[in-house]
Amino acid sequence: MPPILSVKAARALGTGTTVTVRAVVLNGAEMGNIRYIQDAEAGLALYAHPTKLPGYGELRAGDSIQVTGQLKTYNGLLEMDPIASVHKLASGQRLHALAVPAAQVTTAFTEANESRLIEVTGVKRLSTPAGTPAPTLASNANYLLDGQAGALMRVGGASTGPEGLVDATLPTAESFSVRGVLSQFAPGGTGGYQLLPRLASDLVPGGGSGTSAGSGPANSPLPGLTNQPMPVNVSPTGFTVVYSTTNPSDTRVRYGLDANQLKEVRTDATPTTRHSLTLSGLLPGTTYYVEVSSRNAAGLETASPVPVTTSGGKAARVSSQD
Repeated sequence: MPPILSVKAARALGTGTTVTVRAVVLNGAEMGNIRYIQDAEAGLALYAHPTKLPGYGELRAGDSIQVTGQLKTYNGLLEMDPIASVHKLASGQRLHALAVPAAQVTTAFTEANESRLIEVTGVKRLSTPAGTPAPTLASNANYLLDGQAGALMRVGGASTGPEGLVDATLPTAESFSVRGVLSQFAPGGTGGYQLLPRLASDLVPGGGSGTSAGSGPANSPLPGLTNQPMPVNVSPTGFTVVYSTTNPSDTRVRYGLDANQLKEVRTDATPTTRHSLTLSGLLPGTTYYVEVSSRNAAGLETASPVPVTTSGGKAARVSSQD
């Protein structure tokens, strides 16, 4: 079984490397054959033809997946292509956007944020590169956020229909926020960053200070789970579960052989945003279902269970979601 890496660690290995990551999907078919994914620290583009990779075409924003494939660069964008396998682990996960004020947006257009969800707050207008105001959006067209050079936003041709961006009207509020994935198109390999909103709902009336893509404020006092649990240091008899939260909170892990009967519990009351608990005394080559949750003064948040298999032989059970 290949090691499961964080997206940041996978990106660091570079092109030509085959990697396995767990992350949350940021978009669906409204962006064509590309899917962007992110975990707590970094993002990555995936590219595949849905007819050639079962389950890929059905991926939607908020799906937690495990995906294996080879890294390559396409016009400056690091992406996974070809993809060997993709498994949906859960759905309905919170999407956390990196919030940046419109006046500072170009500082966020960097390689470190490539393929991450970004929310630009306090936008007052969109204009074409020629400076013409844009009250509505056109297919496959470029716009500048507040007319700033280097703050490019692009509308794709696949985002159509009642919820799509094509022909969408901009909010009439004095200022608004624009959510989108930071992508890159640079035939020379550098620069060319562009913000790709997904649907009309990514144009949010009001200047805002960042939202969790439909899940409430990103700076909510709740723990703010930012990614699915990731196993590290996997051995025949155990593994360490790591995950992150936006705000300090305790660490709780439930696990068991049946996703509907998680009888074992481990906890750590120390408030933190970087959570880690080691599970031991497990069976070799066996799939366990792991659920993480965190609580602080504002309340409890829980992620959906995900499968993790110990090393040391053929798995005794396999995920019913594979």
